[in-house]
Amino acid sequence: MSKEHFIAMSGSYGCIPDNIAAFEKRIDAVYYLIDLFELPRYGSKAGDLRKTGYVELGHDFGADYAEIEECNCSHHEIHGEGSKEEVVRDDNLG
Repeated sequence: MSKEHFIAMSGSYGCIPDNIAAFEKRIDAVYYLIDLFELPRYGSKAGDLRKTGYVELGHDFGADYAEIEECNCSHHEIHGEGSKEEVVRDDNLG
């Protein structure tokens, strides 16, 4: 059975994401990326991430972009394979 979850990812343009993690709640994915890149919580980049689910970071952050995608697959653990980050698991997540 599939359950909606959110995938936080970041990396360089044209490459497979360097970092990926799955979250039950969108806001948790947002704060994960804000904390990962040490963005000011109420700055413009954090605001863009909250509003659109995407932000261009630039070289100062070690990644070109960060984004959040909604997913409804039934195997959220696949989102962590081959990434540098572990999948964030929640007992309520499918």
